[in-house]
Amino acid sequence: MRKIIKYFCIFAVLLIILHSCSKKDAKLAIVQLNAELEITEIENNIFLVTHSFPWPGNSLIVLMDKKNILWIDTPYTPEATISVLNWIEKKFGEQSSITEINTGFHIDNLGGNQELAIRNIPIYGSDLTCELLETRSKTTMSNMIGWLNGEKNKKYRDVYSNLSLYKPSITFNINEEQKVLVGSNEVIIYYPGPTHTYDNLVVYIPSQEILFGGCMILSANTEKVGFIEDGNLDEWSKSLTNLQERFDNIRIIVPGHGNPGDSTLIAHTKGIVDASK
Repeated sequence: MRKIIKYFCIFAVLLIILHSCSKKDAKLAIVQLNAELEITEIENNIFLVTHSFPWPGNSLIVLMDKKNILWIDTPYTPEATISVLNWIEKKFGEQSSITEINTGFHIDNLGGNQELAIRNIPIYGSDLTCELLETRSKTTMSNMIGWLNGEKNKKYRDVYSNLSLYKPSITFNINEEQKVLVGSNEVIIYYPGPTHTYDNLVVYIPSQEILFGGCMILSANTEKVGFIEDGNLDEWSKSLTNLQERFDNIRIIVPGHGNPGDSTLIAHTKGIVDASK
């Protein structure tokens, strides 16, 4: 009898574990829009959009309430942005209201702005992002095109050579913290200082305790700072300290590239930045 009870208990524990794993896997369901574009539901109504064109870059979609949607950054291109907009319409309905926030002037932050502007979707961004689009973007795009050597990268070179980058439609002083209502939920836009670029912002969602850190935050698997010609390596670590002091209740951090993590990604990024000086 004792053996039967023992085996029953083991079986029950296994069932609980399997059920837990299946629930976790369900939350991480992936929608493949095309070979280069996928959407992963990392939590209920929180979606990581990854566009590999050719470097995997992240944007984030959050259903804030009912049909009010927050979208932070865009895919690299208007065409990919159209695909995501079609997915949003299909999933949440044609009456969905979208608010976009650009966290910087690079193409992986706002390459899809053109399509958003055509649809009159409000796009928040800083005055410095607008300035850098005018003064630095041409040089930065030339650098990117120069990295795309060989026939296999011809598609990307052609797209980047002809892409028009659109400014945010709602601008603000980068040094003044912004609190934006998306539906009935508040979103905080904060500038901790120069990092990967001089204009990289973060977006914090208090109701979800989620921080979109963008390219100033490096994923757990990243070991190098990457492209820093538009940023300030000396100030990066100080800016991360400012970020830690401003938000002490972060459950999830979404980096600009790679997998989301928790607040330890800030210390991880600091370590890599300090080692690179």
